[in-house]
Amino acid sequence: MDLLNVSRKVMEDVLAVESGEEILIITNPGEVFDISLSLFNAAKEFKAKPTIIIQEPKGSLDYAERAVIEAIKSGPDIVLSISEKKLGKDAYGLNIGYIGRDNKKYTHIFEKLLRGDKRIRSFWSPGITKEIYLRSVLIDYIKLREEANILAEILAKGKEVHITTEKGTDLWINIKGRRPLKDDGDFRKPGRGGNLPAGEVFISPAIGKSDGVIVFDGTLGLGGESIIPKEPVKVYVENGFIVRIEGKDEAKKLEEAIRNAEKMALEMEKEEYAKNSWHLGELGIGLNPRAQMSGKLLEDEKIRKTIHIAIGANYDNDAPALNHYDCLVWNPTVEVDGEKIMDKGNFTIF
Repeated sequence: MDLLNVSRKVMEDVLAVESGEEILIITNPGEVFDISLSLFNAAKEFKAKPTIIIQEPKGSLDYAERAVIEAIKSGPDIVLSISEKKLGKDAYGLNIGYIGRDNKKYTHIFEKLLRGDKRIRSFWSPGITKEIYLRSVLIDYIKLREEANILAEILAKGKEVHITTEKGTDLWINIKGRRPLKDDGDFRKPGRGGNLPAGEVFISPAIGKSDGVIVFDGTLGLGGESIIPKEPVKVYVENGFIVRIEGKDEAKKLEEAIRNAEKMALEMEKEEYAKNSWHLGELGIGLNPRAQMSGKLLEDEKIRKTIHIAIGANYDNDAPALNHYDCLVWNPTVEVDGEKIMDKGNFTIF
């Protein structure tokens, strides 16, 4: 199976591309460009109108090039970000902001068009490699969407999640009133978007209402890069915020990454962003049957038998931050309002 064949499946099963649709592909030089070119060529086979724009790789705290922002503003039908690291932040969005048709404020033109206006559809693949693309994108999307629906319905009705592991995780997360989101590879309608590879259900914890201990023993996201820790990293959470991080070198790197986001926010005179640098922004549950531990968070957070907790900005946009660092927990037992949905990493609901 080559890149073009995978990209054909993406056009058909993931995006449902139609003749004449405009597709903007934002990428970087190198390996990600080869993937982007395969998407470009597949789009042409579907008689769409693809365009590729290339910028230098961007980290999680870097700004996208102005030409990239302007290209997104043009409002194509589909926007794809196939990046070595990140798409890049939007300077105008961060400092002034955009108001979507839903009357909510957005810090990036991409988010405004996707979520606020529901004008575009999209997927984004930060850190994608050819190996990951060939391995984890070719899955049964019908089955994935069925499982994601079951899991999302449970979380939508839930009030509290309890996560434990044999390595010491013991965390309570309040999700009352929060809306779960599905990264199920269904990006066929305007307003829909997510990662590729796909395969997770995620939800934003209620602000200030998570408590306990997390032992991260899987990939740690540090913003534009990720590492697999040699020793587990222990994180203590009080009232929704991280208050202490324990461990060896990897723990120090995680704390440094959070402090860098906090520092940048303070330099921008955004005290709320600085405070939320330490807040729990997401609980995600992996569902992709072909995802493997690669050291790339894009794939690793989709692995079955894992959950991930993000540190920083959430998806409800009521706890903004400059960072969103996903970190993995292997083989968790997860209960929602006392109902066990995972037992040592194995799903009990399907």
